[in-house]
Amino acid sequence: MDVKLNQVIYHLLDSGASEPVLSDRPMDLDADLFEYFTACIEKAWASAEGKACQFLPDSAFLAEMRQNSDFIDLSRRIAGVIFEQQLQYPGIPSGDLAVADCSMDGVPFYAVLKLNYRPGYTHQTTVLGNGQCSKIAPQRTLLPGSPKADEAALIDRANETIRLIEKRWPLDDKKDVYLSSNVFGCTQALPEKEKLKAVCDTAVAAVQKAYPEPETLDDVPPFDGGTETAVELLVRNQAVDNKIAVEDVRTRLEEQYPLAVPAFEEALAETGVTPDDTMIVSPARIKRMERRSFKTERGIEIKIPAELCNSDDAVEFIHNAGGGLSLLIKDVLV
Repeated sequence: MDVKLNQVIYHLLDSGASEPVLSDRPMDLDADLFEYFTACIEKAWASAEGKACQFLPDSAFLAEMRQNSDFIDLSRRIAGVIFEQQLQYPGIPSGDLAVADCSMDGVPFYAVLKLNYRPGYTHQTTVLGNGQCSKIAPQRTLLPGSPKADEAALIDRANETIRLIEKRWPLDDKKDVYLSSNVFGCTQALPEKEKLKAVCDTAVAAVQKAYPEPETLDDVPPFDGGTETAVELLVRNQAVDNKIAVEDVRTRLEEQYPLAVPAFEEALAETGVTPDDTMIVSPARIKRMERRSFKTERGIEIKIPAELCNSDDAVEFIHNAGGGLSLLIKDVLV
C-alpha cells in the first residue's frame, strides 16, 4: 500500500470542554509526523478489525462530501458531528481527531483517525526560590504510544466507498457503534477477521460433510482436526498481496474437494460474505494461519507448521484407546 499524504488537519475533541478545539489550517508535517500518520493509515487499512462498508443512499456525509470540496471545512464538520456524539453519549471517550487528505495506490482518499485519550503520568518541574523540585503529575489526555488509531474511517473519494474501524461504546442502554450509523451513514459489515473466520469455518465444515471419512482425503492425516488444518492452509495459500479472494478459495476447493463446493456456497451465503468479497489479511494473521497449535490437558502448548501436520516423516498423531490423541514428534535435535 503506497500512501502519500497531501495535508493533515488536527482537531481536539475533549468532552470535558463545552466546545471542540477546531483547527482552521493544516498542521506542518516534519519527517516524524509524516511517518507517524502514514503508519496510522497503513495499519488502519490492514487491520483485521476493518469493515468494507457502503454509503447509504440518504447518507448526509456522502452528500456533504460530494458538494464540499473544501477539505478544511469538511474536516471541521466531521469533528463537530463526532463531538456532538461524545456529548450525547458520555461513554464515547474523548480524543484528538486527525483528518488526512491523501492518496492510496494513486486513489484519492480522506483518512479520519481518532486517537482516544489515555490516563497516565508525566514529570513536572517547579522552581522554588533558589532551587527546583521535580515530581510526577497525573495526565488524562495522553495519546496512544504507537502510531495506531483507536477508530478510523478510510474514505475512497473516487469510488465513494468507506472502510471503517469502529468500536462499541455504551449508547443509551446498550453497547453499540456510532460512526457507521450516526456519523458517516453507511452499511454495517463484517470485520475482515470475522469474514476470514466465516470463510475458513464454512470451507472446513463443507469438506468434512462431503468427505466424512478421513481416508478419502489424500492429503489429510487420520486425526481429529486434520481436515481443518488442510483446508485452513488451502485458504491461507490464496493470499496475494495480503488479500484473499473468496472466488480463489472456491476455485481451489473445486480443484481439490469438488463435492464440498455446493455446501460451501450455500452455507457462505448465510454468513454475510459474498462470492465476490476480498478479505484484507495482515502479514501477522497469515503467519498465524501457517501454524497449528495443540494443547495438552496439563497446559503444554505445541505449535507446528501447518504443512508438517500432513507429513508422517515429521509428526504422527496416534489415537489412544481411551479416545485421546497422542503426538509423536520425529527427528528431534537435542
